[in-house]
Amino acid sequence: MLALTFECAGAGLDAALAENGRLLARQTLRMDRGQTAILAPELRDLFASAARRPDALDRLAVTLGPGGFTGIRLGIATGLGLARATGAAFFGLNAFDVYAAVEADRSGLGIVIESRREELFVRAFDAEGEPAAPDGLYTPAQIRKRFDLNRFTGSAASRLDPDVADVGPDMSWVARHLSQDAISPAWLQSSADKQTPAYMRAPEIGSPKAK
Repeated sequence: MLALTFECAGAGLDAALAENGRLLARQTLRMDRGQTAILAPELRDLFASAARRPDALDRLAVTLGPGGFTGIRLGIATGLGLARATGAAFFGLNAFDVYAAVEADRSGLGIVIESRREELFVRAFDAEGEPAAPDGLYTPAQIRKRFDLNRFTGSAASRLDPDVADVGPDMSWVARHLSQDAISPAWLQSSADKQTPAYMRAPEIGSPKAK
């Protein structure tokens, strides 16, 4: 079972290829913009480095957001196009779920994703490791006031704790799990065929520039 996963809605690109639970290749790039130009070449190089062909794909997963509008649309369009061309099953993932999946202990955890605005995309967990509120947009000050959190992860974690490095969702974890015959956990299995972007805020449309 060959699975490709990639994320390009955040601050860079994370792409992984796995087969039967074993990671074959991974590419991670940190960048603020420019994913449109590099996504296709990087995916091509990923297959080449693993000595696999795209038409051998069985499953493919991309993140639906939250993140940058352009990156979300790019990921979904590229993923759907590749899935249709190869016959691979398509999975659309919420980035919060990917971040949470690799955390053994979620008690007091705040997942903070960059929005390039004052408000950040946030999923907060209570002391029992359960979501403390629906996913939302909050400023750092609002996060500190509303939630009792003791640690942070995500692409904007350093805006809450300067000692924590910003990280993207681990798409290699997804690739390993998606490349196994029986898909688990349940949230990953239920992501099959999901295509609706998780924008979480309306796009900002500026006024036309004067000529």
